[in-house]
Amino acid sequence: MKKQLPGPIGLPIVGYIPFMTRKPYIKLTELSKTYGPIYKVQLGSINMLIITDYELMKEAFSKDAFMGRPPDLPFELSDVTIRSGAFNEMPWKEQRRFSMHMLRELGFGKTKMEEHLKEEIQELLQRMTKHVGKPTKLSDLLAPSMSNNIASLLFGNRLKYDDPQRKKLDQSLRDIGRLVGATSWQIFFPSLSKFLNYLNVGGKGKLSVMLNEVKDYCRKELKEHEETLDPNNIRDFMDGYLLEIQKKCNDPNTTFKKEVLLDLARAFFGAGSDTVRVTVDWMLLVSAAYPQVQKRIQAEIDEVIGPDRFPTWQDRLSMPFTEAAIIELMRWRTIVPLNAMRYTLHNSELNGYFIPKHMHVLGILWAVDHDTKLWGNDVDEYKPERMLSEDGKRVVKPEHAIPFSVGKRSCPGKSFAEVEVFLYLVAILQKFEISAPSGKEIDLEADLGISLQPRRQDLCLKLRH
Repeated sequence: MKKQLPGPIGLPIVGYIPFMTRKPYIKLTELSKTYGPIYKVQLGSINMLIITDYELMKEAFSKDAFMGRPPDLPFELSDVTIRSGAFNEMPWKEQRRFSMHMLRELGFGKTKMEEHLKEEIQELLQRMTKHVGKPTKLSDLLAPSMSNNIASLLFGNRLKYDDPQRKKLDQSLRDIGRLVGATSWQIFFPSLSKFLNYLNVGGKGKLSVMLNEVKDYCRKELKEHEETLDPNNIRDFMDGYLLEIQKKCNDPNTTFKKEVLLDLARAFFGAGSDTVRVTVDWMLLVSAAYPQVQKRIQAEIDEVIGPDRFPTWQDRLSMPFTEAAIIELMRWRTIVPLNAMRYTLHNSELNGYFIPKHMHVLGILWAVDHDTKLWGNDVDEYKPERMLSEDGKRVVKPEHAIPFSVGKRSCPGKSFAEVEVFLYLVAILQKFEISAPSGKEIDLEADLGISLQPRRQDLCLKLRH
């Protein structure tokens, strides 16, 4: 006889929702101290399995039973995508396999990609130079640069910084990041969510509008790609996917469809540009809040790269402190504190507990990143040295440092994101010194959206050379 899952008792209808806070990742971590590393909580009409322990997360997310996505996520997938199970059920495997293959073919994480990033970053540095000496919200400059990297990968072209389409796209992506956090509670009341959606009211209505704007942009690109497709010249991800659709058009069970491609492209945009921008944003805030960290990174830059040469991904091998500072930031301010929701596809068990089919599953990455058993009692401190060997000459990244999640559905863009964050940070700190505006303190509090967003605030730039 398997044990029944423990968990807090909530109220009728709403369950435990009234006791949640604006920081659910902290509340759910605290509950594990009472109920253990794996417990059940009822939120609205939905029973949810919460996992806060690294080893249990690793075990669960390696099992096929835990590979589904809930049908009620707030991302409004097309009917075709839902029916095919391309995202929510096991066919996601072939979608992921193809995506990884395609990204490798396009030079993902290789020098070809670095060349593109160099062009994008150099334009960003020019824009930043115009703001030297003036308090500036640097995240507003970062956003278009990050989404251009995804646009180049998906569609083979970038939008000019001042292009009205570019500004609209960035605003939509920023709003999606914020609104997902604000409306995510609605998934716990599926019938209410459908009703609010139908009326197009509240945050959910706004989220629908923003999601559709990004999808319309992807649809316009799709039309242009279909008209200019050349099987002998694959320009980008969309070309590759369209050829795969043609190849499999006679397979009645294929999940390679145009609507799936649109949903996939939009997902790449949301996940790919938001999380990288937020990570670089945090690193710039940390550089201003902890000048000694900034100075150590800049000492490595000066020694390894010098003032003029553009950095490369290879440089990180000679810059252990810089790499440790980034890895520690991803732990200290867990960029995605709540892992993307899972959904059990059949009955299973975990840690001796029976886990029924169709249960929502939430891994709390924040809990892993702030587990004193893994990291020591100073988990709330930002300390790059924790990711270094004792002599400070090597990066020592523990297995339980998992900013891109763990298991079979971990982030497919991990290698690209790591290259992006390193090159952006190093190129910016090579050229500029970053500080808080006179008389101001850096606010290191965060707000939850898709990722853990830093508060929007001004920083000051000063040319180093």
